Amino acid sequence: MHRSAIMAMPIENVDDPEPSMHNPSNEEWIIRITRLQEALAVCPTDILTRSELAILLEQLDQPEEALFNWNAVLAGNPNSLKAREGVARCRRRTGRSLNW
Repeated sequence: MHRSAIMAMPIENVDDPEPSMHNPSNEEWIIRITRLQEALAVCPTDILTRSELAILLEQLDQPEEALFNWNAVLAGNPNSLKAREGVARCRRRTGRSLNW
């Protein structure tokens, strides 16, 4: 899937991992996540797409999966504050140590 197709998808509050007042249906969540995963299958190092996926997974209370994606973002960009914050949130939610 082309990157522009992914970017055309409305992702609300991308910088805010907390669920918004808008509550997409299960079908919408599945479609959004599937499109992001398809894009990552083509380009696994796409940091923006991986960040979007991690945020959506956090919103769906999937901290283990989100943590995997945040760590992948950090592998590509070790200085990403957004990814470091995501890792910290997910580690807290899973009861893991915050030691880097």
